[in-house]
Amino acid sequence: MPRAQKKRAARAAAAPGATPAPRAAASRATPAAPEDTGPQPWSIRGLLVIAGLVAVLQLPLALLDSFRNGHQHGYGVYLIASLAPISLPQQIEVLVAYVIVMPVARRLAGEHRSMGMLETLGLGAVTLIVLTALWQIALIAAGGNPVDTKGNVAPAALVAGAFADVAGLVGGAVLYPVIQRRFRPGRGRGR
Repeated sequence: MPRAQKKRAARAAAAPGATPAPRAAASRATPAAPEDTGPQPWSIRGLLVIAGLVAVLQLPLALLDSFRNGHQHGYGVYLIASLAPISLPQQIEVLVAYVIVMPVARRLAGEHRSMGMLETLGLGAVTLIVLTALWQIALIAAGGNPVDTKGNVAPAALVAGAFADVAGLVGGAVLYPVIQRRFRPGRGRGR
């Protein structure tokens, strides 16, 4: 290229509004976007909102249990025992509660996506495991037999059960992301 053409090209490149040379543009290119890693997990706050809504949903369920049993015990007993994973129907009730409250929790927590059905059931299952462990500890701490021969529930058992319920819901919400990260497909396998 003759010298005059090189000068004109240099002046044109230096002029305002000029486009840079192709080689310079390539060197300034932005790095490639990171690979899509799939949906982002819910925040702890969002999971705690779900747990709180499950606890609120237990209020009418405990009232139904109270009516069904003819008010044999006080409402507090039914409320505390509503989250106790004693029988399969109670465990299914807890899992269904998680599925029911998830859309409301998504809006309240400001999460960007809905949890899938298996994700929601997984959160409920982790919470049930934590509840089962804490209820076992609560019953042992309360003396092993929370109900006397007259059908009265020991106050220590009620306090221990209430602690197991609250700690189980919070513990499930806090423990679930750890388990989800560990067992998520394609993660932590040396890729």
